[in-house]
Amino acid sequence: MEDGPAFFEAVRTLGLEGVVAKQRHSPYLPGKRTDSWLKIKTRQTTECIIIGYTRGKGDRAASFGALHLAQARDGGLNYVGKVGTGFDDPLLKQVMDELKKLDVIPRPIPEKPVDDARSIWLNPRLLCEVQFASWTKEGALREPVFLRLRPDLTL
Repeated sequence: MEDGPAFFEAVRTLGLEGVVAKQRHSPYLPGKRTDSWLKIKTRQTTECIIIGYTRGKGDRAASFGALHLAQARDGGLNYVGKVGTGFDDPLLKQVMDELKKLDVIPRPIPEKPVDDARSIWLNPRLLCEVQFASWTKEGALREPVFLRLRPDLTL
């Protein structure tokens, strides 16, 4: 394909996972990985409301394991999953400092996540931006990665 960047942008616009690119004359070798074939994933971003977190373990015992996320829909909150990656130590501390400022409340969503017993639910006032691969058919984020807090946005 001569216009790869335009094709990739069309794939992104359609919300597809990505493309497989290859060198023009490279053969397909079943069961073998080569540098001649590349899987290039699209990544999207979205803003989410932090509605809680799971208690941290190990290195994260003093903070959180993952953030529970939701988006506002139809006058309520729609649970979109958790994000536990994308944090370095300074960002982990910054986010935890902000979480400590929020009131603990009963679970603000009807769904009961599998780790509900290890979760702390918070007044949904803090927004963040996450990067993700796609949406699942259940409406959850696939492969979310935390990017940043969004103090410039309000509910």
